[in-house]
Amino acid sequence: MEALRGKKFCFAGNRFFVLEELLNAGLDVVKIFAVPGSFLERELAARGLPYESIENKKWLVQQLEHTDFDYFVSNGLPIILPITRLTGNTQKQFINIHPSCLPDLRGIDPVPGSLLHGRSSGATCHYMNDEIDGGDIIAQVEIPYTDDMDCGLLYQLSFRAEKDAFKLALQSGFAGRQQQALCGTELYYNLKEEHKLIDFSSDVATIIRQIKAFNTRSQGAYFMYDGSKVIVRDAELVTNPYVVQIAQEKKENEVLFVYEGKLLIKKGDACLKLKQIENFPASLKAGTLLST
Repeated sequence: MEALRGKKFCFAGNRFFVLEELLNAGLDVVKIFAVPGSFLERELAARGLPYESIENKKWLVQQLEHTDFDYFVSNGLPIILPITRLTGNTQKQFINIHPSCLPDLRGIDPVPGSLLHGRSSGATCHYMNDEIDGGDIIAQVEIPYTDDMDCGLLYQLSFRAEKDAFKLALQSGFAGRQQQALCGTELYYNLKEEHKLIDFSSDVATIIRQIKAFNTRSQGAYFMYDGSKVIVRDAELVTNPYVVQIAQEKKENEVLFVYEGKLLIKKGDACLKLKQIENFPASLKAGTLLST
């Protein structure tokens, strides 16, 4: 940490907790650039901290070219910066905090991606280069995948992991440096609308992961029924022996019960319960066969 005293920092992004670590450490933050409408912007305004709202990529690049700093820290910045151009012949260092254990789950949406594919997540503080989410690793914190995770909770854990990873990096004075080692099994994940469409031909575990991966208010896994988009925000496996006995007489993907805004569907040797359903169609009854 002492090696960073006297250094000048720039910060840009949409989240506050990493910036909070910089400020709490008493380091010299000369400029803060906030994504418009972000949690970071609201928090800065509430605290009366000076900042500039990011207009676009060209504007931000120009600002960085004309700002005197030693370290640029990015956290939740949805802009790919020309790092080589900005570094030039200077000793400026560009650092990013990404919500996954790089090199796995590069891309814009690693949190839902980790749940959708059943992979561990976390946070990585790393040097930036011209490659998306590339550059050597400074510090890393892992969040193991477990079946009790959902997207809302994992986002909260990821924000905490980002803060913890950055704190470790600060303590080392950004001295840690480990090359990202690719083994060929890494995922790159950007969310697409079709990823949220429930495929009832999939197994129960896959469907539950998919629903949990998109259970935030701004998202939502869904299926189409009678021309309506039916959003599902929670699901669970039902293995009660009496329920399974009833289901043996039914067809795959047949709705067994409709009750209190929930659906119970036969899936293999068990049943799938869909909960927290929005736009529940009145025409959806027991005996309905669901399909993608």
